[in-house]
Amino acid sequence: MYRSAAVIFILLFIIATFTFFITAPASPAKEVKDYYLGKANNFIKEVTGLQAAILSGNENKMQQQFLRTRVAYKHIETIVEYYFDFYAIKLNGPPIPFFEEDEPDTPENEVYGMQVIEGLIFPNFKPENKAELKTQIDEMVRLAIELPTINESFEFNDENIFDALAEEVYRITALGITGFDSQTALNALPEIAASLNGIKGFLDFYKTKFDEKLPGKYRELIKIITNAVKYTEQHNQFDAFDRLHFIAAYLNPISKTLGEYKISYNLPDNPSPMYYSTIKKNNTLFRQGAFSPYRFLDDFTTTPKKIEFGKQLFFEKRLSVNNQQSCGGCHQPKKAFTDGLKTSAALDGHSMLKRNAPTIWNAALQRNLFADSRSRSLEDQVLQVLNNSQEMHGSAKKVADKILQIEKYKQMYEEAYPGTQREDTITNICNAIASYERTLIALNSRFDKHMNGKRALNTNEINGFNLFMGKAKCGTCHFMPLFSGAKPPRYYFIESEVIGVPATIDKKSKLDNDSGRYLITGSKIHLFSFKTPTLRNVALTAPYMHNGVFKTLEEVVDFYNDGGGKGIGIAPSNQSLPFDKLNLSVKEKKDIVAFMRSLTDTVGRY
Repeated sequence: MYRSAAVIFILLFIIATFTFFITAPASPAKEVKDYYLGKANNFIKEVTGLQAAILSGNENKMQQQFLRTRVAYKHIETIVEYYFDFYAIKLNGPPIPFFEEDEPDTPENEVYGMQVIEGLIFPNFKPENKAELKTQIDEMVRLAIELPTINESFEFNDENIFDALAEEVYRITALGITGFDSQTALNALPEIAASLNGIKGFLDFYKTKFDEKLPGKYRELIKIITNAVKYTEQHNQFDAFDRLHFIAAYLNPISKTLGEYKISYNLPDNPSPMYYSTIKKNNTLFRQGAFSPYRFLDDFTTTPKKIEFGKQLFFEKRLSVNNQQSCGGCHQPKKAFTDGLKTSAALDGHSMLKRNAPTIWNAALQRNLFADSRSRSLEDQVLQVLNNSQEMHGSAKKVADKILQIEKYKQMYEEAYPGTQREDTITNICNAIASYERTLIALNSRFDKHMNGKRALNTNEINGFNLFMGKAKCGTCHFMPLFSGAKPPRYYFIESEVIGVPATIDKKSKLDNDSGRYLITGSKIHLFSFKTPTLRNVALTAPYMHNGVFKTLEEVVDFYNDGGGKGIGIAPSNQSLPFDKLNLSVKEKKDIVAFMRSLTDTVGRY
């Protein structure tokens, strides 16, 4: 009996051992998830440590623990920002009330999280802020503890993980190096290092898969990341940090290699509407063709005949009721598709419109159109202009009927839209003009050439770029590489800002009375708010601001250097532009202007 029992025990042991050895190892994606959960628990520890430091009232303890807490967050930022954006906003969102474009039923969000806490304890802690600090940290602790418990319904797979990794590198490139979320503590460089180490930690589980299809690339990638971290440690002065070199030497190669991995394993973009992106996340931010001009077109199609028809219509004065005005009247190719006027001329030829004509270069890469962001597509933008009695006509239907009575256009229309229904005429004409506008992509300036490996910028322009993205804080609103309000890393939604634009530039100037986006949303945070415009071709698009108040780029830089409307004593209470003076020297201001001029690229295709 004992012998039989021993035999059975041995057999069971052999089976268990064999099963152990043949069990498939955990997938890299599963290991990433487990690694993230471990780091998330470490974040909880740091947040509760910050809570204790705040309760102590000791300024030094608060500040030091805050820096440790945000570094812990940066280690998991890749995953939190991608999968759990609700928590990302609550834990490290903007420190001022904001409006989420994808949540129209929630026009204003309460502000919580580390950026709010940062402003309450840096540069100095004031005892009167203790109650607000307690409210903030209590909410942070609650959210941090909750964070690791809400992951089960989110799919951790290779596609999404590499999508998230690409976005994190873009986030560092466009936001991290500007100090976007560390504007008071000034701890951007150590936080960049933490974000890179977070990426490195997630990549550790993909060594074998890298070696299968990209031999040697994993080792090369890890070396680049390691050297990037060392660079931030060795060059730790924020204002003096060479951002252009850092991007070219480290961030671009990291992005490119992650893209190569995605391509080699045919990892698709995330199809969920939550992850809509204007950029193709398989290379650097600066690669030609990286941005899709068709992202905001529902059917993602166009044809050469639609484009040519639209081009003819764009410059056709018979689109207007008096046959005197075309789209090209306010958007002239030789002026980077602006008109050079303070505000555009109305259809009657003598009165003026309320706002300055923006460039339509790269308009296809903008989800929000017009200075008040009231339109969500180029087709709708065209329709609104056609229906505007001051601009073109007052009736898109009459325009459509008029155009189709012209034999040339009737033929072009039938070739571009064969078999279409009569009731679709207005929609199709708007689509044709929009199809032409989608060809107007200008992302090949000297700056772009330089970022793609060709020495095309001089020393002053390079210095201007580093100032633009650093000390001058321009890059915290005009996000690279579109240099507009399109928010990285997906560049899908566009921000509006309140900067306190004056009505005139004389010493008795008052705040311009245009209510801006407030007229569209009715939200108080949007009073005097305007879409952050692109700076592409900005050297050709004077005068500047929605009311054309500034004639030169130098005047614009002086305005920001003084702290916007606040600096000249006219700011509304909801100014979102930081009030601080930038203290730029004469040379620094000249270099910033020189850099902006390097963004000129009309490419001659119009």
